[in-house]
Amino acid sequence: MKALVKDNKERGFIYKEIEYPSLGDNDVLIKVKAAAICGTDLLFYEWGKAADVIVQKLPFIPGHECAGVVEDKGRNVTRFKKGDHVSVDTHIPCGTCFQCRNGMMHICKNLLLFGHHVDGCFAEFAKAPSVSVRRIPDILPFEMGALLEPMGISLRGVLAGDVAGESVVVIGCGPVGLFIVGLSKYFGASRIIAADINANRLSVAERMGATRIINVTEEDEIEAVISLTDGDGAGVIIEASGSSEAFNRSFKYLRKGGKLILVGNAKEELKISNPLADLMHKEITMRAFHGREMYATWEKAESILLSGRFDVSPLITHRYKLSEFEKGFEACLSGEACKVIFTF
Repeated sequence: MKALVKDNKERGFIYKEIEYPSLGDNDVLIKVKAAAICGTDLLFYEWGKAADVIVQKLPFIPGHECAGVVEDKGRNVTRFKKGDHVSVDTHIPCGTCFQCRNGMMHICKNLLLFGHHVDGCFAEFAKAPSVSVRRIPDILPFEMGALLEPMGISLRGVLAGDVAGESVVVIGCGPVGLFIVGLSKYFGASRIIAADINANRLSVAERMGATRIINVTEEDEIEAVISLTDGDGAGVIIEASGSSEAFNRSFKYLRKGGKLILVGNAKEELKISNPLADLMHKEITMRAFHGREMYATWEKAESILLSGRFDVSPLITHRYKLSEFEKGFEACLSGEACKVIFTF
């Protein structure tokens, strides 16, 4: 089969013929129909310094956002049959630790990640543990199935923010931030302010439902948000950029008693510059999220996608065959693309 392979620590991947995965007793073999590029895939492509910490072996197949059809299964797998439409949750829990025993498999003490610690989905066929495989409705397009994974973290942030009727600021308009914009609209936010440095992504944010966009290279977001909220500040801020500077500045325009939700992968230490004034005196609620709850988040996300009231099409800006992977990665790295889908 054909696959993208990372076999060294230089920039790029290799598109090559490799052997089909061998199945264990609890594995599912998936014929991949659609797969999407994530920020960590860009990290592996360029081999940023964090890649040495995440990737446990080379050669390695990247990719973790996908949907496809069950091709085969291990002898212990009873939940799936050949032909089922499925997607994959990145989380691979151990099933025995405290977190797994108490309904928190997504933050398992011994957590492994599909497409990070084990081979992923940028291949014609992908092997995944059955615990991480999710059956999806046949009427859900494979492209949407591939987006359930990144949509899930955004959905958890929006639900925690209880955004209905609120002024919401979304910091960072990468795919996760853009999902947050669209979901904030879906759940009835009264005002949705999207902030980023990329004009292309801010344009997509408007199409996803932002009522106001702020290019922080051209406009002071603190002054803008304070003005737009009649001096009160935003009731909900959802940080999706991972920027320490943006995190600290957000306290200045968060309303007293407001909520600060963290979903972006932090790129550096997050330090609160003035915790007494910004955190305690304001009595804010601050929560952080990692991934999706297994499996409640998936069911909610599927329901939203099937409702007909949430349009994800503006996020998908580029489509390529897997053999054209370089075009997809360069489009992401240049800032031109939002979500790139590989088709098979």
